[in-house]
Order: sequence, then C-alpha cells, then structure tokens
Amino acid sequence: MRVTVLFFGRLKELTGHPEHSIEFTDAPTIEHLFALYAARHPELAKYRSSVVASRNQEFTAWDTPLRSGDEVAFLPPVSGG
Repeated sequence: MRVTVLFFGRLKELTGHPEHSIEFTDAPTIEHLFALYAARHPELAKYRSSVVASRNQEFTAWDTPLRSGDEVAFLPPVSGG
C-alpha cells in the first residue's frame, strides 16, 4: 500500500522535502508513520507532542490505521497574531 506524506513548516525543513510517498506491506497507524520519519530525522521527535495529524484533509487521531492511497499531513504548531 502506498501513502503520501506531507510536511509543513519546520517539519518540512527538518525532513528536507514537503511531500514524500512511502510503501507499506501492512496497515500502519499515523503514529507508526510519524515514528518512521522521526527515526530518519531525529529532530522530528521533539515536535511529536505538538504536531497535529490529518488524514485525507481531516484532522485525525494518532492511532488511526492507514489505507492505501491515503494522504497524511503533519502540521507543526503555529503562532502569530
């Protein structure tokens, strides 16, 4: 199964790309997906508690299982006024 992953803001800077596709043989959760990228880019781990995840353009829980063709976005905290 193939999943498209989008990174925004600081997360995009840390991973070096705004979009990536990844193949799985099983059905991982969003948490598992983030952990895979955090293993490749250790700086991501410190953002885990403040990152919001979406699946197919809807906010979702970290334990949501993924399906082939899903688009997952990881959004860092935003501040401003």
